[in-house]
Amino acid sequence: ERCTYAGCLAEAEVPDDPQQVVPNPESIRVLKRVAKTVSSHFGEGVRVTAEQACFLPCTDDSAPVIGEVPGVKGCYVATGHNCWGILNGPATGAAVAELVVDGRASRLYHSFQSGQIF
Repeated sequence: ERCTYAGCLAEAEVPDDPQQVVPNPESIRVLKRVAKTVSSHFGEGVRVTAEQACFLPCTDDSAPVIGEVPGVKGCYVATGHNCWGILNGPATGAAVAELVVDGRASRLYHSFQSGQIF
């Protein structure tokens, strides 16, 4: 069996080398302690196969940034989905495809658009 649990948000600079993204040992200890209270499957004797860390692209207003980069014709971004990237990925892909092909996107796209940046 394999299980992944995540948590312990922190702000940090994203390093140039992905190999430098490492988990915080204290965060790992907290996650393990909390997991044990949720399920006996996370108790003593569980074999841990990996401890990982990652960065989630987040914006200040929690809304993704989707659109053409101002001043760079033909360059589009779709980022800042936070932990909802997998859920919102298909709609984001459809919106970006509309932007690239048609030069505009449906109303759905506008619900994602962050007014702060684009």
